[in-house]
Amino acid sequence: MLASLSSLVLGTTWIIAPCTAKIEVETGICEAKAQQLDPELRDDFLADPLEEEPRDLILPRLRVNRPYSPLELQAIERRLDRLNQIASEQLSQGETDTAFELWQRELKLRRVLGTQAEFTAIQRVAALAWEQQRAVEVRLLTLRTREIWEAVKMSLGEPPAEGFGSGEPSDPADSLISGAATVDIETLAALAQTFETLRDIDSAVEVYQQVIELSAGRDEAQTLQQESLAELHLEWFQFADAADVYLALLSKARSSGDTVTEIAYLEQLVYGYEQADALLEAARAQTDLVALYQGQGEEEKLPGLLVAIAQNYRTLDLTDSAIEYYRAAYSAAQRFEQFSFSAQVLTDLGSLYESLDRPDDALGAYTLLVPVEQQAYNDYGMMNAYDSIGQLQRQQGNDREAFIAFQQGLAIADKLNIRQDYFIEQIDSVSGTDSP
Repeated sequence: MLASLSSLVLGTTWIIAPCTAKIEVETGICEAKAQQLDPELRDDFLADPLEEEPRDLILPRLRVNRPYSPLELQAIERRLDRLNQIASEQLSQGETDTAFELWQRELKLRRVLGTQAEFTAIQRVAALAWEQQRAVEVRLLTLRTREIWEAVKMSLGEPPAEGFGSGEPSDPADSLISGAATVDIETLAALAQTFETLRDIDSAVEVYQQVIELSAGRDEAQTLQQESLAELHLEWFQFADAADVYLALLSKARSSGDTVTEIAYLEQLVYGYEQADALLEAARAQTDLVALYQGQGEEEKLPGLLVAIAQNYRTLDLTDSAIEYYRAAYSAAQRFEQFSFSAQVLTDLGSLYESLDRPDDALGAYTLLVPVEQQAYNDYGMMNAYDSIGQLQRQQGNDREAFIAFQQGLAIADKLNIRQDYFIEQIDSVSGTDSP
């Protein structure tokens, strides 16, 4: 299949030989079947290319057992670069299987040049494998990247994971860790991002945690990695974990007196808590935001925030606190003429009062709702408010008042050309000698 590629001859033994492995390609990256790799294929990819016999033809044959010289390594690198180029050309021509067979071969042989050279190539191919939905290649790259990560942990003094993988981790002496903190932080951040590309989220989180530890004492670098970790948690719906990271970031922002950043972290913390159904913690964080918005002159954000706090307390069945914040929200919304929030408050309050069997308070809320919806030019909202008033009045035996409310609702229903029959039925139900 690759006979046309065998023409790359350098000297007498440097030939790009065809790959012989046939790879079954899965159609869905995330299918469970993609996890079931052919053991022979897996072991072949993870094997040390220097221990195989016969060696790949790209590797020079040595008469004695010795390491490759710098010149020989440079020659290997050139041929692997050419192999990558050919694979890219094959992909552009639609020969996807051929391209990834070549890349598998290239990545395996890159190990001869050192872990850093191999990892750089893995970053490149990982993105392509995911983009092309190559489930087998994604799995192989994940396994090898985990081996590289295990070597990093060993070089940092951590034991390898129990029962890890099918092969041995890379030699710790050739791990990505250099001992230069700035370089190592950047390298491990790239490793975390590669795990993200491969959708190995647990490994990505583990690497980020290590990077954060290495970044201790370098506040800016550590903060950047913590933000990346928090965003990763949010992206993968790990909301409680994201909240934990934002709590740590929030503490740092408060210590530095950075109010703008404190607000940003608090907003993300609230989101994480709400998505994790930790509504009491969310409400407490939202209360902190109220004070910060006021202090920063951003009071126009208060109506929506106060409504959100009230709704969280209502969900928690803390009705007194909910009513308190609804009232504060209504006052703020009216002050800033944010009538949509005013309407939301009064609708929620009316419903809450009804659930508490406080019909007079509910009527008061719905009665205020009518002019608010009128200010917002929301005829549909006005119609529903009149309906709620009519229902409450009828429940209290006030048929005359209910009749008037339903008539006003019908007038708007006629205007909107919806629900006319419903309001006619309601009017008929309260029509009597006391009705106009």
